Amino acid sequence: MATDLQTAKPLENTVEADETFCTAFYDSIHKPLNKTIVALIVERDGQSRTRVIPSVTANTVGKFLNEAVDKSATVNTDEHPSYKMALKGQKRHQRVNHSKYEYARHNPDGTVSHVNTCESWFSLFKRGLYGSQHIVSREHLQKYASEFEFRWNTRKQTDGERMALFMPRIDGRRLYYRQPAN
Repeated sequence: MATDLQTAKPLENTVEADETFCTAFYDSIHKPLNKTIVALIVERDGQSRTRVIPSVTANTVGKFLNEAVDKSATVNTDEHPSYKMALKGQKRHQRVNHSKYEYARHNPDGTVSHVNTCESWFSLFKRGLYGSQHIVSREHLQKYASEFEFRWNTRKQTDGERMALFMPRIDGRRLYYRQPAN
């Protein structure tokens, strides 16, 4: 169900990028993991893209942003230094400074800088995971993130339209927890 970044249309207009640390996840033998990072890019009033990343560095964040965001887009982020480095070639990069209690800013050109759409997406994601699945392994976290990405991207469609999009993606596929021995 994940968006194939190689064939998906890059996000345009105003997009937000952020990451969250999920600390209640477990590995396959139920040992708690310190931090699992989910990165998100969401276009305002549009599509979202997710990726589980090993660390928040200019390299990992930059690769994800370059694959998912059009160079003409305005990108809104928080003050994390990896975004400044990763977005050097971007047309416009707006930052909000959470450490100074700045969560939204009205700019002179009439635009608003914030990452509140990302914060809302992460709130829905974590509430869904903790409330329904309770324990999720790191190896399957991308699948759960992709499910929430699909839900977000089809939020304005009817149940029938969503099902029509979903069914071709699972045709001929089987999901095993462990691969069967051949």
